[in-house]
Amino acid sequence: MHYLIFLLLFIIAILLFFILKQNKKYNVDIASKNKEISLAIEQYNYYKDECNHLRDVIEINKSIVEKDMPKNNLEFEPIYKGKKALVGDYFAFSYENTKRVLESLGFDVTIALSGKEVVKRIKNGEKYDIIFSNNIYRNGTGKECLSELKQIEGFNIPVIIHTITPNKRDYFVKEIGFDDYIVKPVTKEKVKPILKRLLE
Repeated sequence: MHYLIFLLLFIIAILLFFILKQNKKYNVDIASKNKEISLAIEQYNYYKDECNHLRDVIEINKSIVEKDMPKNNLEFEPIYKGKKALVGDYFAFSYENTKRVLESLGFDVTIALSGKEVVKRIKNGEKYDIIFSNNIYRNGTGKECLSELKQIEGFNIPVIIHTITPNKRDYFVKEIGFDDYIVKPVTKEKVKPILKRLLE
């Protein structure tokens, strides 16, 4: 009889052990799933914010195109003939205007659609006299782009931030360290004094 009770208690102990083990595994699984859900919500909120920002940028750029962009052909002034400019921007309305203005001043212009591409081109040994970086890219920021550029050994190319954000010169130049700041749309009138200071 005692053996039966002992055996029964032993079986109950084993069952309890397996139940507790399964419960622990279940709790770990739940914690893991909760973490995945939390990360998914974080990603969703990030992309939602990005979409909202892009929608705002599209509207602002449309208004720039309709109201502010130079409409006439720009007079060709080859002041910087032989100079090369790298323009980091993902929005066609914006980079086409910047390209047109710089080309009218004699620059050979290359477009990079992301901050990563700007950095990659410099790391690959491409030579430029000046870089225009966007403030926001689809993946990353102008601040991150500048930080990565400054980590490249021997990097000494002037980097201008060109952005739709007004009244932020102190932030972009003094705090972040850009060489200069220009509010889009880029025009000859805005860019010529900056280029004179940085390139002449």
